[in-house]
Order: sequence, then structure tokens, then C-alpha cells
Amino acid sequence: MYGWRARIGHVAPSRGDTLVYEFYRMFPEGFMMLNTTGTVRQLVDDDFEKQLHRIEEAAQDLVENNCDSIIFSGSPLFTRLPFGADRELGQKLSDKFGIPVAAGLTAEVEALKAMNCKKLVVGTPYHDELNQRLKRHLEASGFEVLQIAGYGVRKNAELTDLPVHASYKIAKRLYAKGHDADGIFIACPRWPTITDVQLLEDEIGKPVVTSSLACSWYAMKLIDIKEHVKGFGRLMASLGN
Repeated sequence: MYGWRARIGHVAPSRGDTLVYEFYRMFPEGFMMLNTTGTVRQLVDDDFEKQLHRIEEAAQDLVENNCDSIIFSGSPLFTRLPFGADRELGQKLSDKFGIPVAAGLTAEVEALKAMNCKKLVVGTPYHDELNQRLKRHLEASGFEVLQIAGYGVRKNAELTDLPVHASYKIAKRLYAKGHDADGIFIACPRWPTITDVQLLEDEIGKPVVTSSLACSWYAMKLIDIKEHVKGFGRLMASLGN
């Protein structure tokens, strides 16, 4: 069976293609990510609600396929709900299935805390309504958001059409306006983000956390995996500690 060191389950809100691709760029043989596809076509509440109701069934499928931990991504599913809904569902599914299960939103917050970030600039592919919801959630989690902006994407499939270096460009632009930030957060695991993380950190001297990195990092932390992952920034490097 492949994934002899760790089989990570991912409940994707749509395709989950970019996160899986970036996972395999970072981790060597012995690690495997099993993905289930979701129903979100438009970045709107009706689609978010439909996906929310299928997470448990999708997680059940991943459990039956011998996953060691599971991440269900799609932060906009939860930033529209009362604060703490992501952790509540993660705990419920962990208790039911007997393995660690967590939301991508939970992973993102934990990753930012692990990097000792308190003041953030946040780059996203999202439209402003989703950005403001994310900002409120981050602030409720104890962070100060100095700048947040996105590319205005509303159709899920268009996330993968964004240029590979789009996240780098928006992060640099926002950091130029928020020099007091002690970290950069690049949200959403479906647009390409990890290619320039090391470059960004080298240029600004601050940690950079992306959703893809956070989901992969947290899924490994939940099952006590130690792996020296180099070239993708401080968060992934910390897995070897």
C-alpha cells in the first residue's frame, strides 16, 4: 500500500487539484494524499452550504481508505458561520472516526500561531465579501489584520487560472503598505502559492503561511510526523524539529 509513512485525507470543496499537486512537490515517497472532490462551483453561500453537508460523508470514505488524518479545506464555508464552527465540526468527526480530523481554517490559524504571527497582511484570490469574513475570523482568533485584498474571483474554476506568481505579487504589494506586519498569510489552497514562499521570506525576513502549507503541515502535526521539508519556508521546515 502506498503512503506507508502517512496517508493524508483531503475533503476538497471542489477539485482539490492544486493542494494535491503542491503536497507532492513537498513530500517524498512514503507520503500520500487522498482527495475527494466537492460541489462548490461558485464562491457563494448556496454552494458553501451544499458542501458543508457532504463533509462527513466524504470523511467517512477517506477513513475507509485508511487515512491517518483528514483535512477538510474551504475556509469560506466556515467564516460565514459563528466563530468556532470549524473546530466544532473537526472535533465531532475526530470523535466519530477515531482519527484526527480538522478544518483547513483551523490549520491556518494554528500555523500562523506556530510562526508567532500577530500582525498580518493577507492576500487572497477572493472577492471582498469573502475577504471581510476572513478578516473578522482572523481578528476573532487574536490577529491584527493590517491589510487584506484579493483578485475578486467568484467562479471556483478560475482559481486555477491565476498566474503562478500572482500570490507573490499581491503579497509584496500588501506588505509594502503594512511594513509592521510580522507575517504574511496567503489564503486559499486552490490557486498556486508555494512556488515563491521561500523567495518571499528571504526578501522580507518574515514568515509566510499559505493555506496549502498550513493544511499539509497541520495534517502531519496531528499524527506526529517529523520530516525535513526544505525550500518552502519556515513553517514546513519546522516539521523536522
